[in-house]
Amino acid sequence: MEIKHIYWFAYFNLSEPSVRYRAKFPLQQLKDKHGISFSIVYPGYDFQNLGKFILTFFSSLFFRKKNSIIVFQKIYTRGIYATALKVLLFFRPQHTLYDIDDAEHTRRPAQTIHHFMKKCSACSAGSKSLVNYIRQFNQNVFLLTSPVIDHGLTKTELEKTLTVGWVGYYSDHRQSLTQLFFPALHDIDFPLKLKLLGVADKSEEQEIKSFFKNNNNISVEAPLDLDWLDEQSIYETIATFDIGISPLIDNEFNRGKSAFKLKQCLSCGVPVLGSSVGENKQFLQDGVNGYLCNKPNDYFQKLYTIKSSQNGSYSKLSMNAKRTFPIFSIENYCSTFINYFK
Repeated sequence: MEIKHIYWFAYFNLSEPSVRYRAKFPLQQLKDKHGISFSIVYPGYDFQNLGKFILTFFSSLFFRKKNSIIVFQKIYTRGIYATALKVLLFFRPQHTLYDIDDAEHTRRPAQTIHHFMKKCSACSAGSKSLVNYIRQFNQNVFLLTSPVIDHGLTKTELEKTLTVGWVGYYSDHRQSLTQLFFPALHDIDFPLKLKLLGVADKSEEQEIKSFFKNNNNISVEAPLDLDWLDEQSIYETIATFDIGISPLIDNEFNRGKSAFKLKQCLSCGVPVLGSSVGENKQFLQDGVNGYLCNKPNDYFQKLYTIKSSQNGSYSKLSMNAKRTFPIFSIENYCSTFINYFK
């Protein structure tokens, strides 16, 4: 089928990266570059969102456009919104897609998740681990890796003070950081700047700084006023990293992640040190665009390797990082989406 229109029902509003990067940006690209129109709904009880939901719901139920796809993105609740979408799926099951990029079944009641996985005509997932999980409910499943926008920023050379950066929700990744990465810094004897994007409040900031209270050579920057919707400014900050980090404890939830934060760093030409867990090892090539690190001593050694490298060898890592961008670009995402339904 050649898709002409997409009805997209998101699980949250645009404050969630998954909604922006798996829905908003690709849908706009599909419209601009491929001529595919779309209707997108964000759940909410305000007049605007309710009106958009009612219009799109009844349009897709009673006046569904020819060659259209209905996408249910990561619906996991059991409230009014999810119930209404189950009704829509019951009456309009043809050419429906359940899209998910996190192993939500490991941290939320799975009844609604499994319902959409089973009843939709196909499923798309952000990782191979999720693809394998979904297969027990639906054989029509394909890998749709989370994309990164083309922001035009590229790292060119090392900062005067080696700068190591991380992006994510600190509260969700506290264990991975404190067990795998922070211990690696305690014996570092050269000046180092640690930039953490995703620290929510002063208490988290103080918690992090307490880890390095005896390391006068390490400065911590954890901005609390980031505007995540200003995508360009986020990438401008990432481009100041010399090294990105992506430590992940090996568990089912982390194996299901789409390596999105790692991709954000690579897209700026920032080499990454990351765990060989889940999708990390699909995009991180050891010694090519960064290094695989599975314990604190690995991070410790690779920080020294990059610190002592000549600028030429760093530039090679950086260029290789940037070259990975096409495999997780918005256009690659759109092409994969379109080709599956063909």
